[in-house]
Amino acid sequence: MSALLRAELLKLRSTRTALGMGIAAALVTVLPAVLLIAFLPKGTIGGDEARSILIAGSSLVTYILLVFGILGMTGEYRHGTITYTYLATPRRGRVIVVKLAVYAVVGCLAMLLALLLANLIGVVGLPIRGVSYPAPDGAALADYARQIVTAGLITAFGVALGALFRAQVVTVAGTLLWALMVEPLIVALKPHIGTWLPFNVFNQVISLGIGTESGVAGELSRPEALLVAIAYIAVFTVAAVFISMRRDVT
Repeated sequence: MSALLRAELLKLRSTRTALGMGIAAALVTVLPAVLLIAFLPKGTIGGDEARSILIAGSSLVTYILLVFGILGMTGEYRHGTITYTYLATPRRGRVIVVKLAVYAVVGCLAMLLALLLANLIGVVGLPIRGVSYPAPDGAALADYARQIVTAGLITAFGVALGALFRAQVVTVAGTLLWALMVEPLIVALKPHIGTWLPFNVFNQVISLGIGTESGVAGELSRPEALLVAIAYIAVFTVAAVFISMRRDVT
């Protein structure tokens, strides 16, 4: 197991995918913050509202991490390195699970760095526009924690999708089409169905659903959404392992 972990970390360090995704995540975090500070009229919004706008780019970071997870798995099939991986570790399920774990941790760290970067820009830049930047309170820190956990889950989900479907371009394009167009349409037209769809479930881990707290009728509570999100990852992973055992990877 430790050898697999070292191998995955080596792949992350030695490929351009991680670097490219890191740069993209930084850009979508910095750009909204810089535009806010550059064009914000003085005295128009409060510090809490400004903080919400500053971290708006984090919603885009999750999609970048989703693609990162897909590429992390499909890239192995595309470049043929999966053959050597499975020869070194014939237990394919273990390979996929380790990759899930590594990419989930990387996704959490990437979101943590994005949030830190957005807050740093707020601390440095907002006073220039006459807006005091308040220190994050307990509620804000809890929101950040949920965003970090969700980022790790979405990255792992991307790995599971890549392991199941294997075709890189088709998987990336199809997943983004579903997440950005098809699923939001279903959620709007059939909310009782949309509540249980994967990316809406991930969103509900962050947003407030019903449960012990008041929320939007028909939504899942945060614990329920977390369990369903983990179930999605587990189901796709089990399916990927089952199918990979019957596929020729050469």
